Formats: sequence, structure tokens, C-alpha cells
Amino acid sequence: MQSMFNNIDRAREVLRGKIVNTPMLNLNEDDFHEILPDNSEVSIKLELFQQTGSFKARGVAIGLETLEEKKKAQGIVTVTGGNHGIATAWGASQYGISAKIIMPKTADPFRIDKCKDLGAEVILAENVNDAFRRLDEIEKEENRFVLHPFNQENMIIGSATCCAEIIDQMGDIDILIIPIGGGGLIGGMAHYLDQINSSVELLGVEPIGADSFTKSLEKKSAVRINKVDTIADSLGAPMAMEFSFNIAKKRVSQVEKVTDDEIRNAMITMRDRLGFIVEPACATSLAGLQERYKKKCEGKKVGIIACGSNISFERYNEILKDYRS
Repeated sequence: MQSMFNNIDRAREVLRGKIVNTPMLNLNEDDFHEILPDNSEVSIKLELFQQTGSFKARGVAIGLETLEEKKKAQGIVTVTGGNHGIATAWGASQYGISAKIIMPKTADPFRIDKCKDLGAEVILAENVNDAFRRLDEIEKEENRFVLHPFNQENMIIGSATCCAEIIDQMGDIDILIIPIGGGGLIGGMAHYLDQINSSVELLGVEPIGADSFTKSLEKKSAVRINKVDTIADSLGAPMAMEFSFNIAKKRVSQVEKVTDDEIRNAMITMRDRLGFIVEPACATSLAGLQERYKKKCEGKKVGIIACGSNISFERYNEILKDYRS
């Protein structure tokens, strides 16, 4: 895997035929102009159309493609709020690998069932912190390989291939706005931009109730937060971790936090103006653009990302039922 870390073109070759080269959508419709920064050109990377419905499939595919046969035979384990688990279950099914997926019991049943349908064993934990504790136990007891949701080279490389596609598709670009959970997605974006010596400004956005990256920047090292409280459960990692954090912090020039209601508003925008029913994490990049970076992006060519779509209609309606934009 190490030899591929600084060779993103090689990683893209490895992924060819395994993942989707997802399209960019230019948000140039007249009814978007009123909500976008003045004189800006904004495009959105549609990773919700990726294999398994999120960008996570990229890093999983690279991780399993490069995993030693002995470790494949021992099986894999991971912890997830949903998207990484679905991607891991999918990858395991492609390679005939035994997979255990640990999820908090509050996870959307739609995501749990998706993992099971792909042949993985799902273990429900009390909460995210308990899930990470169970991960450590299973790794030690069963000698399974941990396919980490963000703090691993394969996940950074996978996200870097997504950034490479964005640059290919948009050409000259001024700003990228990327949501932050554990930091693997924005870390991969940072890694690729660093590789090509790009001048693109990389901006982060995370939920107020899951702000481990912001707190890590304040402390100048990766920290764990005491509580995760956000509708954007796919961004609900309880900690940043040194490997991915250190890669990201070199390139990320600013991180802003958005509220759950601001995320809800972006979800409704994506539904009403684009026809996309998306999970909260998928709308967070747009929320950051609308609510925190609008002035900064005036007159700029901007890329944002729709990172995932795995949500049931029941959970979607529950999240939005009492909200009035």
C-alpha cells in the first residue's frame, strides 16, 4: 500500500472498473443563484452515485485490493455509522472475505440491513464510543484485520482519487469545501492537492455536535470529544486521529461549524432544487457554502461534494418533520 500512497495515478488505475467515476453537476440553474455566492461558479461532486452510495467504496476497494491473502483469510472488522460499513460489506463480498461490522444501535435500520444483505455480520453497540471499544476487542480476540473508517492509508488514498477526479472535471478551481467526520475525506483531498502542488484553498465544515477536528486544531493535536450530538451521524466520529489529522491540517486553511438546522436547510435545498433525497452528511458541504463561506466564495470557482445517500425514508422524514426553513 505504501508504494501507492504517493502515486495517486496508480491508485486510480487499481480502482478502474471497480468504482464509479462520478459526475460533477454545475449548479448554474437560475433558482440556485439566489442562494449561492455572488458571481460564483459552483459545482457539486456526486459521490452519492458511487458504489454503495458513498465515497467510502474507494478506500475500501484499495484496502482490500492490497491486503495480504493471509489477512483476508482471517477476516476483517470495522466500526461505522453506516456508510463505511456498507462499503466494507460490499468489498468483503467482492473478495469473499468474512466481515464483521460494528454499528451503534441507533444506526438507521436501512444501513444495518444493507450490511447484512451484503453478507456481513452486524454487531450493535450502545453508542459510538462503545463501538470503538468492541472493535479493539474483536481485533485482539479474533485476529481480524481492522479496516478503519478513516485513519488508514487506503482511506486517504481513496479520497485522494476523488479529489483527482474533481480537478480533472473542474479544471482551474479556487476553493474546495469538504465535510469532516473522522477526517479521512478531507485528509485525502489535502494529500492530493499537496501531491500536485495545487493552489486550491481547502475549507472544512463539520457539525457543531461533532467538532473533533476543530478542537484538534485548537489543541494542535488529535483529540477525542466527550459527546457526539448531531443528525449527521456519518460525520459523528468521536475523535480525530493523528495520522489523518496531520495530513489534513497541513492544507486545510479554515474549518467552520454548522448547526443541525443549517444542515436540514441544505437537505431541503438538495431535495427541492435537485430532486436528491440525501442523508445529513451529504448536505453538509452545501450547508457550509450557504451558511459560513458564502462571502468568502464570492466571485470564485468552487467545488463541494455530495458524499453519501444512505438513509431510509423513515429516518429522512423523522429528521425533517418538525423543521421549517
